[in-house]
Amino acid sequence: MHQNLKQYGKRSTTTAGLKNVNFSVNKVADNVLKKRGFIESAVVYRWTSIVGKELSEWCYPTRLSFPSNKTLGATMFLDVLGARSLELQHLQPIILERTNLIFGYAAIKKISIRQVHGIEPKKRIKKNVRSLTFEEEKWVVESVKGTKSQELKNALETLGKAILSKK
Repeated sequence: MHQNLKQYGKRSTTTAGLKNVNFSVNKVADNVLKKRGFIESAVVYRWTSIVGKELSEWCYPTRLSFPSNKTLGATMFLDVLGARSLELQHLQPIILERTNLIFGYAAIKKISIRQVHGIEPKKRIKKNVRSLTFEEEKWVVESVKGTKSQELKNALETLGKAILSKK
């Protein structure tokens, strides 16, 4: 059967079942980020892991600017809380090194710092959850008891508890 499909140029694989929402969201976000120069959206997604939690609270990348028709020598523009710009200036070599690790090559050559008066803190999503009763927790554990894979069993328990804890 696979040979027949290859003759007509059709793919022999099908996609069925559930798809990860993260994949779909990333595709949409990638298109928006590309307009801002972020050919590699991982810089934005992983900004906290690149610079650390403390730094990410008072600085963030706004865009990348590459020289025309080149993938080397980009300038990364950062918005920084005014009082912290000097500190960030001293950390530039470390940030450049860590950011270029995402690309796998020295894509970013320099950082341009723009001082801003205030950075809006990340909005925290209020969790609308409640504590589970003993009976509910017991029911979840009993429901996945027959699962052989321990990893799958743990994931199903976590999912079940999360669904039941929603108000």
